[in-house]
Amino acid sequence: MRGAQREAAADRVSDTRMLVLSVLLIGVFFAFGATAQSMLVHGVPAPRIGGHALGPVAEASLRASINLVSVAIMAFGAAWTRIIDRPFWSAAALALLIVATGVVARAGLQLLFNVHPVARAEEALHDALTAVPVGLAVLGISVSIVGLSRRARWAERDRQAAAIRAAEALDELQQEEIRVRREVADTLHGTLQNRFVMLGAALGEAGARLEGETGVGPAEARELAARLKEVRAELDELRERELRALSASLYPEALDRGLLPAARALVARIPPSIPVRISADEIPVPDPLDRTSRLLLVRAIEEGVSNALRHGEASRLELRLEARDGRFLAEVRHLGVVPIENPALSGLARLSNRIADRGGELELEREADGGALRAWLPA
Repeated sequence: MRGAQREAAADRVSDTRMLVLSVLLIGVFFAFGATAQSMLVHGVPAPRIGGHALGPVAEASLRASINLVSVAIMAFGAAWTRIIDRPFWSAAALALLIVATGVVARAGLQLLFNVHPVARAEEALHDALTAVPVGLAVLGISVSIVGLSRRARWAERDRQAAAIRAAEALDELQQEEIRVRREVADTLHGTLQNRFVMLGAALGEAGARLEGETGVGPAEARELAARLKEVRAELDELRERELRALSASLYPEALDRGLLPAARALVARIPPSIPVRISADEIPVPDPLDRTSRLLLVRAIEEGVSNALRHGEASRLELRLEARDGRFLAEVRHLGVVPIENPALSGLARLSNRIADRGGELELEREADGGALRAWLPA
């Protein structure tokens, strides 16, 4: 918060400095132009001070100085009133007031130094009326320059923020890939390797007994047949559960066919002892989601089911899929233990960041008899 306040204060100082410099630079150009026009084009008689007409250099210096005073009044008046931060009509009224103040001061100095004799005050009035649109143009151009500078600054900050978000999203994606690779490696080198070693040992023992010199009697043959059936059953279990689960962790089953088929394939792996109800409101098959968005919603369902079973001691699950108002919703509710307040998120935090990067949201809610994990993404 303090960093944002310091940045806003620095922006205000920078904008004010640019406004003052713009008014001064553009105003100086008009000031010297007006001086040259009066002396060279219109041939206005030189002012007389003390009964003596001023020379060309003194006259030019006097006229330019009076014009510069008017410009300075407009510059610092615009900065003091913060005209660049006001609504259009308020800024327009303030600009007219500031220009009028500068023009009146200019006219007063012209009468004071006899640039326009008091006897011909109507000349000063005519000159003042001519200066008003010039002053408004100077302020208008200066405010436009500050506005363009602001938009360029905001665009650059948006570009930098987008670059940071893209870098963070890429890092999250890489971390997620590393996590999946580690999980697959642990499964291969741990559970699956150990079970295959045990099965190999069992098959080797059976083969050794069959190759024995004494032969195999009926009772021993039945024992070996039973043991081989156990090995076959365990191989079937490895194929159906462990390898399919490993494959699903790499790429969810039925994901290419749509969100609803992928969600149903995921729910089919839940133990039959836990009832699951699926509701899908107007979910087309196939859906218009791109593969990444569909995968994120399926990962959200996986996290919701996993957390409900692991931490929520779920006795019942409800999965709701919905397509409405240009976005897709996936919600997993469980009946069981209520989630703790402000839990320390790990996998959910990474998933939430990835969903937020695509314009969606992930939220965990506590309910009276359980909890709900809800994720949505734009279509």
